[in-house]
Amino acid sequence: MPKMKRNGLYIALCLLLMSCDNGLEPPGEAGTGSIRGTIEYLGTWPAADSLQDLRFVAMRFVPQDTSDFLQLADMEISNGLNVNVETDTFIIPEAKSGLYVYSGIAQQFEANFLSWRPVGLYTDTAGIFSVSPGESTEINIRVDFNNVPVFPPEL
Repeated sequence: MPKMKRNGLYIALCLLLMSCDNGLEPPGEAGTGSIRGTIEYLGTWPAADSLQDLRFVAMRFVPQDTSDFLQLADMEISNGLNVNVETDTFIIPEAKSGLYVYSGIAQQFEANFLSWRPVGLYTDTAGIFSVSPGESTEINIRVDFNNVPVFPPEL
């Protein structure tokens, strides 16, 4: 191997090793925090046959169609929410830390796994919030069943 190539290889290897903080170990977990929320419902609730399920969903991406709902690793989903109430609360106790850019209340309107639509979005701070390790993030969402968000979202 020519001396120039060998020196270049050594330099590249040294730079690579200097940039690693844990050597060859995989990076540690980013940690988890919690997401707590309060929901206020306005308008007329959907008919019971078109309200299969209702949940808070936080996404690390902006969905373009319902098939994006299969990206479960990039989402946090609450347990089922109460229906036909004026207000409700939820908690996701172990949410991955990081940024969430599209979040809100989703309604499953048919028994089909992909039959979900947003009925209310988190809109404070441009709809973006973050979860820090070991901390709790609190958000408020207003759902107006007479004025639901457009889906897919307009960019």
